[in-house]
Amino acid sequence: MIFWKYTTGLAALIFCGTSVVFTVGLWISIPSAEGQPLVWGLTAGGIVAGLTATALELCKFSFAPLGLWLRSKGRAIGNVLLMLWPFLVLISIAATVGFLESHTAEQKQLNTRNSLEYQTIQQQLSSLEQQINNLNGIIATDAANNYRKRAIKTAEQLENLEQRRSEAMAQLKAIQGSGSDSAQAAFSGLAVLTHTDPQKLQYSAFLALAVITDLVGLVALLAFNSALTVVSDDADKSETSTEDQQSDPNDCEIPTESATACDSGLNEIQKSLAERIAAGEFGPNPVLRNINREVKGGNNVVQPIFKYLEKQGVLKREGRGFALITD
Repeated sequence: MIFWKYTTGLAALIFCGTSVVFTVGLWISIPSAEGQPLVWGLTAGGIVAGLTATALELCKFSFAPLGLWLRSKGRAIGNVLLMLWPFLVLISIAATVGFLESHTAEQKQLNTRNSLEYQTIQQQLSSLEQQINNLNGIIATDAANNYRKRAIKTAEQLENLEQRRSEAMAQLKAIQGSGSDSAQAAFSGLAVLTHTDPQKLQYSAFLALAVITDLVGLVALLAFNSALTVVSDDADKSETSTEDQQSDPNDCEIPTESATACDSGLNEIQKSLAERIAAGEFGPNPVLRNINREVKGGNNVVQPIFKYLEKQGVLKREGRGFALITD
């Protein structure tokens, strides 16, 4: 079971990390590119957007378990966190879809520009531009020197070059629209089989991937947290059982007025502190948190003392705190 617990924890970490990368990747691309790059080529706006996206993702991961825990403790703020959590999940899903769409479009454009056909036509277009500029210069020179016939003849050549340039630009535009990568080729094949629009099919696939990435990651995170809680509870029960077996109620009673701790599983420091608490040195309502601050070792030292005194009938629970039994 330990293997599956930590496997789930690893899966939660991967899913959550992927979600953070997708969301931050989209947000940092939103601000204007104007401005001086500061870090990793990002402007101030990009850095602020990235930090905001990271904060939203962290809130998305923490609001659900923290809200459930606070609600179990009777705190109203837990309900507020649970109400905000679905909105954060929707924002994350939308950001993931947007990132996948933009990244796919950028990859498609990059593949198109790197293709041999595109580069060949681009070179032809550059050559035509240069020839057109040269002819424009010749026409202007002939017109200035009153060589009208030669200027008119040159203008006819110019019209032919401009027509060829328009055709080359149309070819470039067609190539940019028809280029595709392996993912788009797969979606196009599925679209043919299912008789659907490839673009809609691709968007639906990205949406499903975003939902899986976010929701499965959150469920895995909650499951891993619950598994850790179960292990902690089992350890507490085992510790309590061991203390019960080692302690003898007949030999370890602590009187209310003059508490004297005997062999109760507590060390000497804990025995001394138990006597002080039972004697009322910390008041009729000793506060666990306040005593933790005064004792070296904190809660690990003080909490077993409170459990022991409660078991011996020296302390009782009163609301969310404790009170000495004086009767």
